[in-house]
Amino acid sequence: MAALTGSGYSGSLYAGYQAYNSKTGTPPAMEFMSMPHSRAATLHLRPQVNDTMVSNIREPIMTLVEDTSPGIHDTLIAACDPPRYKGLGVEKWEEHGSCAENLVLALKELNERAGLKGNKGVGADVTINSVPAPLNLFMNIPWDDSGHIGFHAPKGKKGDYVRFKAERDVVVVMSACPQDVLDINGKKPTDAHFLVEGGEEPKAAYKRTAPKSRPAPKKTASSRATSTAGTEAGATPAKRPVPQKKPVPAKKPAAPASSTATKQATPAAQPAKKKPAPKPVQPQKKADTPAAPTTNGDAAPGAEKEKKKPRKLTPKPKPAAATES
Repeated sequence: MAALTGSGYSGSLYAGYQAYNSKTGTPPAMEFMSMPHSRAATLHLRPQVNDTMVSNIREPIMTLVEDTSPGIHDTLIAACDPPRYKGLGVEKWEEHGSCAENLVLALKELNERAGLKGNKGVGADVTINSVPAPLNLFMNIPWDDSGHIGFHAPKGKKGDYVRFKAERDVVVVMSACPQDVLDINGKKPTDAHFLVEGGEEPKAAYKRTAPKSRPAPKKTASSRATSTAGTEAGATPAKRPVPQKKPVPAKKPAAPASSTATKQATPAAQPAKKKPAPKPVQPQKKADTPAAPTTNGDAAPGAEKEKKKPRKLTPKPKPAAATES
């Protein structure tokens, strides 16, 4: 809820915010409190208690909940700027203060305090020559049936105030109008005061409302998801065993040159001698044994037959032929 107090003279009020979407990375057009859209929504040229002001996309932005002044406010006149004072014939018009410059400077300070830069800044689209039409509090701009308007002195008194309820998180900028040429400030601009009830610093508000970034996914060794079947709830799944390489036998270190008194040097290993091939076994002559008796011409079992030398055949002498006597 915001409470704004006036000192009997007019003040220009702006409300809006830059709806920056960090997910898409592309800022949309600036949303701000719009006087034409609010007049269509409330059907009032001057806001009355319980009227809800809307934005340029017709979303609720602020509601007037209390007004102790005569209720003379303006929604028609643009914010004053340097070219306006040039047109009014002011000398050194480029040095004259204006509500447009106050808005640009206030947004610059707010963004610096909040650490917002570039398109992320509140009111990044606002320039001195391009500002939203303000709600001119306590500013008396009468009109008649013929369509004429005028710049008249304010009807409020010192200490009058209005109270607005913010319908959502908004940035409100208030400017004590420095118009000293026309009668709208009685040609004596004074300070305007405002009070924010239950507000917070811009940087804290931005952190609270900014979308939280998602943590980057952690890289895993395998693209396949580890199965948790058969494990207890909350238990960490067992890791697959990694095959280990067979250890290579390390070479034995060479024996030291010297040995201690308790240890003796190990003799160097000698190559193994080849065993001599066995000599062929010479057959031994067996003694002659008497022939075992045979039965029916068969040798007795277990008895070896005697090898006989072949006999020489001696031809028998032919018998003499018989003679006749």
